[in-house]
Amino acid sequence: MRAERRGRQSLDLNQVTHRGGSTGISGQPKDRWLRISLKAQDKKTVFHNLLTHLNVETLGEAFDAIDGSKALGVDNVSKEAYGKNRAENLKNLEDRIHKGTYRPQPKREVHIPKANGKTRPIAIACFEDKLVDYVAGKLLSTIFEPLFIRNSFGFRPRKSADHAIKASYLSLKDNSRPNVVEIDFSSFFNTIPHKQLMQVLGKRISDNRFKGLIGRFLIGELINSDGETLPSEIGTPQGGIMSPVLANIYLNEVIDQWFNQRFSLRGNNTIVRYADDAVFYFKKEDEAKNFMVELEKRVSEYGLTLNVEKTRIIHFGKASNTSFNFLGFTFYWGKHRRYRGQLLKVKTQKEKLIKAIQEFDCWIKLNRSRLKTATIWSLAKSKLLGHYNYFGYWMNRARLAHFYWEAMKSLFKWLNRRSQKISYKVEAFAEKLRQQPLPRPPGPTELKQLGRSPYAN
Repeated sequence: MRAERRGRQSLDLNQVTHRGGSTGISGQPKDRWLRISLKAQDKKTVFHNLLTHLNVETLGEAFDAIDGSKALGVDNVSKEAYGKNRAENLKNLEDRIHKGTYRPQPKREVHIPKANGKTRPIAIACFEDKLVDYVAGKLLSTIFEPLFIRNSFGFRPRKSADHAIKASYLSLKDNSRPNVVEIDFSSFFNTIPHKQLMQVLGKRISDNRFKGLIGRFLIGELINSDGETLPSEIGTPQGGIMSPVLANIYLNEVIDQWFNQRFSLRGNNTIVRYADDAVFYFKKEDEAKNFMVELEKRVSEYGLTLNVEKTRIIHFGKASNTSFNFLGFTFYWGKHRRYRGQLLKVKTQKEKLIKAIQEFDCWIKLNRSRLKTATIWSLAKSKLLGHYNYFGYWMNRARLAHFYWEAMKSLFKWLNRRSQKISYKVEAFAEKLRQQPLPRPPGPTELKQLGRSPYAN
């Protein structure tokens, strides 16, 4: 059963918490992660004794890092409750890990309402399991990070969707790679075969006890909303902290390294990947077609399946009048305000814009009577700024403005339906916005300057 991949804890390998003098992570030498990282720079190094790093100190680091406000797992133990006997609990957990008796508890499935009336399944882990998940995920990130290609951007330190958009833009803007291959996996996170994933991990890790720990997370059970316990035979642990790390490791083996060896070096072709979303840019059409044929065989060998309806070759030359979507943006050729000819542009993907508007509308509808107006105003401000921060490129300002005005319509509509008495007339609502303004889209010069902007200095 599918569960949504949400709420993943960030694993910044370069962030070390200093606690006085020359000590770092909860009393350990502050270069623990640095030592592992430096050793990992040698791509031929195999790691033998990783379980020793799952100890009271690193588990304590995980305790400090993990958000305690999230929903509780099947044991109903919160971060606060676990922390009352922190030293004893962490020592007990360390002992069970090293004795081989530790087993992750089943995850609890909950359903979150979506804007379209459907629900989104989320798998909730127990707090103690999150601690182990965090440290194991950080170890995997540190060890495999040097193997990842430059244009792999998802769930890696100091890499973001913004970087992936910029890399795609730079690959396309000079029109030298006009053949675009979009791919889409069918339920990628839920179909990664455990055996082949462990074989990939084994190329870099020989510690069978650590791999056994990873394996126990992979086969962890899920208790669904009907109370049924469902085993996990394939796929990475949904909602798990290490899940995107494992996915990156697998796709680096299946796609990234293979593409660079077979297609990139010989033709100046390139890949841009963010987690399981990937696009490929080719100079010649026949190379793109050959790639598609070989790709289908490649992913099949590794137990994956492509969604044939969403996997396609697009001729994206300036005169083609075509477009494609990547990470919530539509790439297209449009006119430049100052220069003749076509300019590569991006805008919010239509479906993503509609979804964002619906989700804002659903949020205010559900919370209009639960929250005070001041709280609604503050949260609405955060939602608007978050939208602008992600989609805020200078050539996309029209769609940012569209989102703003639709959000204002939703606020006016649902705040007036708190009761039978109208809360705001149009004039009163406009006056409130003047007195307590909600952020409008930034001006063109304040938005991200992608490409040859007429507003850039």
